[in-house]
Formats: sequence, C-alpha cells, structure tokens
Amino acid sequence: MAGLMSYLVGPGRSNEHTAPMVVAGDDRVLFEFETGAELSNGDALRIAAILDQPRRVHGTSVRVPVREWDEARGVHVKTGERDAHVWHCSLSLKADEGKLDPKLWNQVATAFVDRMGFIDPDGAKSSRWVAVHHGTSKAGNDHIHIAVQMVREDGTKTNTHNDFSRSQKVCAELEREFGLQVVETREHGKGLAGEKPAEAARAHREDRPLSAPYELRRRMRAALASSQSPAQYVQRLRDLNVLVEPSFQKGSTTRVRGYRVALPAVESGDGKSIRYTPSKLDARLGWPAILGRFDGQGAVEGEQELLAGRGAQGVHPTRRHPIAPEKVDALISGKKNMGPDDLAQIYARLSLQLEPRTPGPLFGLSEQFARVGQSPGSGAYAVRLAARAGGRDGTRGWIAVMRQANRLSRTLTAQHLTTSRPQLAATTIALMEATVAISHRPATPQPTRVGSARPALLGRTATGRDIGAER
Repeated sequence: MAGLMSYLVGPGRSNEHTAPMVVAGDDRVLFEFETGAELSNGDALRIAAILDQPRRVHGTSVRVPVREWDEARGVHVKTGERDAHVWHCSLSLKADEGKLDPKLWNQVATAFVDRMGFIDPDGAKSSRWVAVHHGTSKAGNDHIHIAVQMVREDGTKTNTHNDFSRSQKVCAELEREFGLQVVETREHGKGLAGEKPAEAARAHREDRPLSAPYELRRRMRAALASSQSPAQYVQRLRDLNVLVEPSFQKGSTTRVRGYRVALPAVESGDGKSIRYTPSKLDARLGWPAILGRFDGQGAVEGEQELLAGRGAQGVHPTRRHPIAPEKVDALISGKKNMGPDDLAQIYARLSLQLEPRTPGPLFGLSEQFARVGQSPGSGAYAVRLAARAGGRDGTRGWIAVMRQANRLSRTLTAQHLTTSRPQLAATTIALMEATVAISHRPATPQPTRVGSARPALLGRTATGRDIGAER
C-alpha cells in the first residue's frame, strides 16, 4: 500500500502527475486529509498506514498464487505466492469528455466502491479505501485511482470474486447516472482484449510499434485474408512468423480443442515466447470460429496441420501472401455481402503491406471493424486486382484494394454505425480520412521504423477496470 500511495502522489513515470489530492475515501482518511488539498509524499505514507491498519492489527495474510507456463506439460503450474492485500483500479474518462469537478468525482468514487461491496453499512465488514486524483494522463484523460485494503475491519478478507465483470456492470450504471459517455463495447457486450501494462512496457523497451496482442491480431487477420481453408490459415500464420501449436481436450494429447499463438522468442526479446489463446484476443479468431468461416470444410486437415507443426518453429523470412482472389472479387463486385469482419481481415493485410513497421490507420481500421457486431464492378477485374496486389511491384493494386475497402467501409458506417455506435463511427471515419495520405504515396513506398511509435487509437490501455476501458 505504501508503494502504491507513493506512486500516486509522486511525479509519475513521465512527470505527468500534478496536484495530487484525495477526492473520496474512508472516514478515517477524510478525518485527517481534507478533500482537494494537495498531498505530499509524507501524506501518502500516512494514508497508507491508515489503510493498512486492519491488516497489521489482525495479522491477516492475503496471498494469491503465481503461475508460469510449463512447456513440457503444456499447462500453467504454481511456482509460488505473492501478497495481494491491495486492490487498485482507475476510473477514466475519454479525453474529449473534459474534466469532472472533484465533488462529482467524490460521488462517482463513493458509489463505485459501495456497489463493488467494499462498504458494509454496519462497518465490521468494511474495507478501508481512498480515491486519489493527480491530473490528467499523458493522453489527456481525466481519471482517479482507487486503492482498497483487502483486509476488512474485523480481520476477514474482502471477497473479490468476479470483480472484473462486476466492475464493468457498475461502471455502466455510473456512466448513465452521471451523464458520462457510455463505453460502446460494454454496451454491446463485445470488445477486444487490450494490452497489459507489462506488454506495453515490453513493446516500448524492445522498440516495437505494437505489443504482442495487437501484432498477433494483425497477423492472424492478415492470414485469414489470404486463406481458403483452415489448414492454409495455419500455414499462412507460420509464414508470417507466428508460432502456432494445438491445444487439446482435457486428458488427451491427440484430440484438438483449439490452438495457441505466440511471437517468436527472438522477436519477443528475452528468449521466451508468451502463448496466447486467440479467442481471448478476439472471439472471432478462436478455432471454432475459424472453422465456421469455411463452413466447416477442411476441419480434419486443419487439425492435422496444427498437429504437424508441434515442436520447434524457427524464425524465417516472412512470407506475405496476396489476398485470396475470391475475397477481392467479393469486395469489388458486390457478389457477396461483406461485413465488418471481412473488412477487418482486409485492412490487416493492407496494414502488413503498406505500413509494416509503422502500423497506423489501416491497422486502426482493422481493429475498429473487428469491434463491430455484423454492404459493394467486374469479377475479372477483381481477380486482376488481386494478382497485381501480390506482384513484385503491386503497390497500385494494394492502393486500389484499400480505396474499395474504404468505399464499402463508408457505406457500412453510414448505414449501421452512425446511429447505433456513434463513438466507433466517428473514430472509423477519422481513420479512413487518414488513409488518404497512404493512397498518395509514391508507387514503391519505403517504410521506415520511427522509434516506438504506436497507433493513436491504441494508446495505453488500462487494466479493464476503467470506466473508459476502450477509451
């Protein structure tokens, strides 16, 4: 608790913290510290001591297991335990919402903590807590941090079971009650996994423009755009230097349940490849969803391809395949209604082609259309377009695909998103406008890497307990 409070009152990682103050909290904290008064580091340590008192008095230990991936057994195994007596989250507004008055933050924070079950009307089962405001984030988001002591007044442990889902429900209620913008992915029950702070820090440390969850999603969608069967999808993933391995049904080492993906260790930087379950990155990338894209055709061959690739997979020169001709045909000719998911794949493949080292608006559009829940030319021209896109000097072909995708995207946005998902629609339109610069590049662009530049729409995501988790 002392470490957390010192950070909240301190200068921040980039000197972004200004005028730290308590805006709400336990009565014992508010008795000593007036809301709105600027805090010093000594004040932070005193607040930590107040919050920590029940734990020290009762000697209650709150521990959680530490698990690591066991490569040989293919499971996570417990390797130890760590202290877990501090519960911490942030409540954040979108930058264009402006700022809340400290008195309003007080009401929001108190209502949040109460509805999360940390406050007991009788007092014995209450957890001590504090809410701190220290200016806007680097991205301009007004926010507060809430710290809660997990040992209650009577020495028992606070129940945090299912706290992520409960916090999202509470945030949705508060957004409506206080007239704040409602996060659309929460409203529609859908969303994409964000990056954890450690993943963002790792990407920055290794000078990579995208952290592993985002880069894996880009490569998986691009592989789909180039594939005509589940087995080919797995092959395309490996061509894009994605490590692919099967996951098995419980108690079996042969019955395939799904798959896991990772960036090669040489790319991840420290000799370790972190495995991800695709459905947790994006539900539409799970194995059942992959099979469904091909109407169940080729399931057996797909599983065989997964099994054939077990074991070491070295890093090799990346092979980027052209978009499957039938997908370009559908895009150009309008013979098949293409939805947001199709566009997410096409934009991902365009991003690998036109902005490989500096992912920008094309990758952003891929992410945006992947968020949407479920509009149009000569077929021969479409096939020629696909062939040009795969050619040695096919930049013009790729630009043509991009422009057609943008036309369809504008139609879909106007017809389906402007009313039902206004926030997402506004961001999508802005990203499409940004692709204009790409379409005016020279015929053979020479991409360069610019430090650790990151797509503006990604920024740094929060833990998932934010009011603005998608913001």
